[in-house]
Amino acid sequence: MNYIKPCTRKINNLVTLTAPKPHIHVDASIVKTGFDPNTYRSNFLVNTFLQRGDLIGARKLFDEIPHKNIFSTNTMIMGYIKSGNHSEARTLFDSMFERTAVTWTMLIGGYAQNNRFREAFGLFVEMGRHGIGLDHVSLATLLSGFTEFDSVNEVKQVHANVVKLGYDSTLVVSNSLLDSYCKTRNLGLACRLFSDIPERNSVTFNALLTGYSKEGFNHEAINLFFKMQEVGYIPTEFTFAAILTAGIQLDDIEFGQQVHGFVVKCNFVWDVFVTNALLDFYSKHDRLVEARKLFYEMPEVDGISYNVLVTCYAWNGRMKESLELFRELQFTGFDRRQFPFATLLSIAAISFNLDMGRQIHSQAIVTDAISEILVGNSVVDMYAKCGKFEEANRVFADLAHQSSVAWTAMISAYVQKGLHEDGLKLFIEMQRAKINADAATYASTGYKPDSSCALHNVDEEVKVESLKYHSERIAIAFALISTPKGSPILVLKNLRACIDCHAAIKVISKIVDREITVRDTSRFHHFKDGFCSCRDYW
Repeated sequence: MNYIKPCTRKINNLVTLTAPKPHIHVDASIVKTGFDPNTYRSNFLVNTFLQRGDLIGARKLFDEIPHKNIFSTNTMIMGYIKSGNHSEARTLFDSMFERTAVTWTMLIGGYAQNNRFREAFGLFVEMGRHGIGLDHVSLATLLSGFTEFDSVNEVKQVHANVVKLGYDSTLVVSNSLLDSYCKTRNLGLACRLFSDIPERNSVTFNALLTGYSKEGFNHEAINLFFKMQEVGYIPTEFTFAAILTAGIQLDDIEFGQQVHGFVVKCNFVWDVFVTNALLDFYSKHDRLVEARKLFYEMPEVDGISYNVLVTCYAWNGRMKESLELFRELQFTGFDRRQFPFATLLSIAAISFNLDMGRQIHSQAIVTDAISEILVGNSVVDMYAKCGKFEEANRVFADLAHQSSVAWTAMISAYVQKGLHEDGLKLFIEMQRAKINADAATYASTGYKPDSSCALHNVDEEVKVESLKYHSERIAIAFALISTPKGSPILVLKNLRACIDCHAAIKVISKIVDREITVRDTSRFHHFKDGFCSCRDYW
């Protein structure tokens, strides 16, 4: 709309003409562009209302504009997007007879910024069908919305359009594409793209660095960090946050201290984003003294700073200090939605403090933090641990996403209270709901993996994982899916069954309500209702 200001000046000039001529010869560019000074003034007023936050007043004035132009509607759509009312923005968008690339990009950006990448991508496809030319702004805007693992195919389609339109050499588009591959957990394509980018900047390095650290490629992240320094790029707050995340998983306190020194040298101690990352590093390395010292030396703190230290106190069994700091947090005026509700609920669960748990639950409801998976699971766990199964079941039933963590919390609570039958029934329901049980779930039912039965010289986690593939377990699993319900199962084994498989099969026989017989080199083991005929001796 570059013609607006010149046309306005021409109108003002015409108004100031004093010669009493019967006809005013309006400049041809005004007629040609269809410029209407009344519409221009109305658009200005609509924008003023929106800047004040008066969406209703802006819409009323917008509806009264007799000759709306594209700028009028774009202004109103952006107002709805900024207020979070995407449905009204889309309704207004759909009512337009003529749209520009700006109109499409605004709505795509609104969806992208609110994690609605499906709608954003659908609009992007529709934009192409309408023959609207894509530019680097619309492509980068769309790519900013890809955050989900299962959207990698859509990212590839956008990548194809980027190459087709010749924007693969545009750095802002390449950086956005690299970031999208990292966020959708496709580091292979991200690394390939990184090597193909002709000219990089610190944003390019930060995108891949963050991708490496989030996926646990910690050594690769650190090597990239050193390479970034070698080529002369100045680290930013995102650089330090990513490298400290990688350092957390390496269990190397000296590395974190070196990064801390580098942060001071680069004068980033004033940046609360960076100091929070340092605080988190010390906290997760069980360095309470260093974390507390850093917290009270930080030039600026926010709600996240408090959350980290509150959690650090709790992890170290310092419940009193944790609660005192939380009380201090409540008077800071920071966003209550970001309070460490999960940590406080775990304190209530451990101490069986039902009153405290209910108070925290109430605050989580008021702030809508209850909708977060971690907080919802913690509420279930708190009520279950406190023996309030009716309330735990009610919260559990209301969860938008019933993860294995919530199921395990319920099962574990039943078993710990001696209600083994109820715990096993819930475990069976979990299997019917097709929720994958993990090691914690099996442990809650009474089965705990015995890694001494894994003969390979590997990490503990790998040992536990390998136990799942012992031949008798695979045979029983095949029998369960290929034989009639309730029928007995017979497994013949040419080696002696290990202790871990013996314990697992006892639990399986109870869960599936089947008689399972395993013949190993020692004897027949008849499993029924969670017991074995050998009485755990063979």
